[in-house]
Amino acid sequence: MKMKRNLVVVAASALSLMMAFPAMASADAIESIDLEIDSSISAGDSGEDSDVTVESNSDECEVEDVEVTNAPDDDDEWESGDKPKLKVTLSADGDDYKFTSSLSKSDVELSGDDDAKVTSISRSSNTKLYVYITLGALDDDDDDDDDDDKSSSSDYDLDVYGLEWLADGRASWDGGEDARKYEVRLYRGSTALTSAETTTNDYYNFSQYFTSSGTYTFRVRAVYNSSYKGDWETSEELYVTSTEAAEIRDSSSGTVTSGDSGSGPGVASDSGMTSTSSGAWLLDDVGWWYSRADRTYPAGQ
Repeated sequence: MKMKRNLVVVAASALSLMMAFPAMASADAIESIDLEIDSSISAGDSGEDSDVTVESNSDECEVEDVEVTNAPDDDDEWESGDKPKLKVTLSADGDDYKFTSSLSKSDVELSGDDDAKVTSISRSSNTKLYVYITLGALDDDDDDDDDDDKSSSSDYDLDVYGLEWLADGRASWDGGEDARKYEVRLYRGSTALTSAETTTNDYYNFSQYFTSSGTYTFRVRAVYNSSYKGDWETSEELYVTSTEAAEIRDSSSGTVTSGDSGSGPGVASDSGMTSTSSGAWLLDDVGWWYSRADRTYPAGQ
């Protein structure tokens, strides 16, 4: 009887392990990480004003904590040439994902600070990862000398509005008068297709990234300098079929389907993606409309 009882215990233990194993094996490995940095630290700021946020652009993990490890004492100030150092704590999303043991610092992509670098990473478990980042050197912004009366982002006109899709895959928007440049990103569904790209124009050509059917959106924010940035704004959704995506992608090489001001999406071609040298079809929350190059539109035609 004693041997039989032992066999039952062993069998039960083996069954328990077999039931647990599929749950462990089903977790997807996180092999790359995309982090976006937003730092408001400037030379002359006190240690207590060391404000940095980091966001994960992946559904697989999230930022749990951000620590500035070399911030000056509260009575001291950041000086020109200082490089803020961050310790970013990441958590994998529940039981669905885990950080692979082969993950290295080269697998972490950064945006928001062109000079930021990942110095090292470490894991405390399959679901918790520490990323150590050094930001670019701080400098005195001489361009702000004429704006000494402005002390926060709210003092600047950094609104972004009028977000629109142009028919050839370009994103278009209008920005506030204090915007010196813009940061833009492209998404298909919830997946980020680009890092935060910088442009001084009020448009950006995303046509090369239309590689498949899906729902595309773009995000944009105005930037005055590294300390003062506007809020991210999100465009209306643009759904394209695989055929339309190919035509948009071809437009980046100059092979855009031509049309005239009397035709429109779904009329001029099967895809409905048409543009001319004098204007383009735009999509907003109301629908498609034709815009001339000077942003006027035809009426009664």
